[in-house]
Amino acid sequence: MSSLFVSSFSFAQEAEFNKKNSNINFNKSLREKKYYYDYRDRDHSFKESLRHIGGVYLASWAVYPITQPDVFREKGSIKKYGRNFGKLVFDKDEPFWNWVVHPISGSQLFLYYRANGYDRIRALSMAFISSTLFEFTVEVYTEPASVQDLYQTPVLGAVLGIGIEQLSLYLLNTGNAVGRFFGHLMNPSTLFWFYEGRIRMVPYVDNKKAAMNVSISF
Repeated sequence: MSSLFVSSFSFAQEAEFNKKNSNINFNKSLREKKYYYDYRDRDHSFKESLRHIGGVYLASWAVYPITQPDVFREKGSIKKYGRNFGKLVFDKDEPFWNWVVHPISGSQLFLYYRANGYDRIRALSMAFISSTLFEFTVEVYTEPASVQDLYQTPVLGAVLGIGIEQLSLYLLNTGNAVGRFFGHLMNPSTLFWFYEGRIRMVPYVDNKKAAMNVSISF
C-alpha cells in the first residue's frame, strides 16, 4: 500500500515538473520566434493570374528605362516602336546579354511567381507570358523582339531559378544572419509581403495534456 502511495506521489511530482518545464520552454519560444522559409504551391484563379501578369507588365515599363537609360534614351522613339511592333528577328547581342543577363532576369521572374504560390511548371508558364509581353510590347521601343530572348529568358531563367531557389532556401534556413543576408540577396522576392513561403514557428504547449505528456504543434 505504501509503495503504491509513493509511486503515485512520484508520478504527480514528475507531471508537475513536466508541466512547469513546458511552460518555461513555451515562454522562451515566444521570445525566440523564428521563421522557416519554403514554397507553398496553391491554385490561382484566372483573375488573380491576370493581376500578377498586369503588375509585372507595368513594372517592366518602369524597370527598362531605369536599368538601361542610355539605350532607352538614344535608341528609343515612338516611330521606332511602330516599325518594330510585330517584328521578330535573331538579335546580334553580345553573348553576355543572351546567356547571362536574360537568364538572370528570367530567374527573378520565375522566383516572383514561385513566391506567389505558383508551382514550378506554372511559374515557368507565367514567366514565359510576362517575358513575351515585354519582348513584343516594351522592348520594341528600342529594338525588334528577339527570337533567342523569347525562349532563353523564361526557359534558362527557370533552370537558373530552381538552382537559386534551392540555394537561397538553404541559406535562409541556416539560422544565422550571414546566411539570411545572402539568401535574400540572391532571391529578393523572399523579402516582400507577397512571399507566401515564410512560416513563423511558434511551439504551442497544451497545458491540459501537460500533466500526462507534452503535446507540441506548429
